Amino acid sequence: MTRPAIFDHLPARLSWLLYALTCLWLGLLLSWWLSACFDYAYPFWYQALDIEGHINEYAPQNPAKPGFAQLPPEQHYRAFTQISQAVHSGGAGLTQIRYPGPAGGDIRLLNQDEINHLRDVADLLEWLLLVSVAVALLWLPLALVGRWLGTPSRKVRLQASAVLALAVVAPLAIAGPEAVFNTLHEWIFPPEHPWFFYWQESLMSTLMKAPVLFGGLAVQIAIPGLVLTPVLHAAGYRIGAALARAGRRDHAH
Repeated sequence: MTRPAIFDHLPARLSWLLYALTCLWLGLLLSWWLSACFDYAYPFWYQALDIEGHINEYAPQNPAKPGFAQLPPEQHYRAFTQISQAVHSGGAGLTQIRYPGPAGGDIRLLNQDEINHLRDVADLLEWLLLVSVAVALLWLPLALVGRWLGTPSRKVRLQASAVLALAVVAPLAIAGPEAVFNTLHEWIFPPEHPWFFYWQESLMSTLMKAPVLFGGLAVQIAIPGLVLTPVLHAAGYRIGAALARAGRRDHAH
């Protein structure tokens, strides 16, 4: 009995797939980091998504947090920046985020449920960072193995890329981005910590026009990440080739 053709060159195909996924992960990670360095371009999205109008409509309906809609856009930018910095610092400082109230005193921006959720987000980011370190350590070894085993044909690479793209796009197309967003939250975050907040009851949710802003940020991170992926792929192979040449020279001497 002959072996099915799908198993031909299987180690090379698996090696290439793992290396491609590693490059994709690192490309998205670098894009995320660059976006975070610029506060996720929040002022741009503030204008593009009319977040100011959104705040003006829903923030006054929150009796527990008065006066937020009357603040200038720069104060809204600052509130978003403070949340972002706190989440990227393990959740430190979330309880200290305040804004000037209409009576002259400062008002705490976040309630306890919002703080708990943002701390869960901070914990998730720390876990993703640990995973990313492990992935980064695998990048060059996988490139070296890939060069040694050989690269699959262009047809195989395109087929694998199409399957991976379909795995991402299909749930979004069938269920919709919001349903996928909600399902991921249900899977990831502790059930005892609320993660859904009505705009009328949450300045955090209003400030971010959640989940609309997250859709824009996903595109903002995905496009540079996809551009960086082939760059990382080629760079790993180039470094692997240079190391192989250096090893042959040392062996020859």
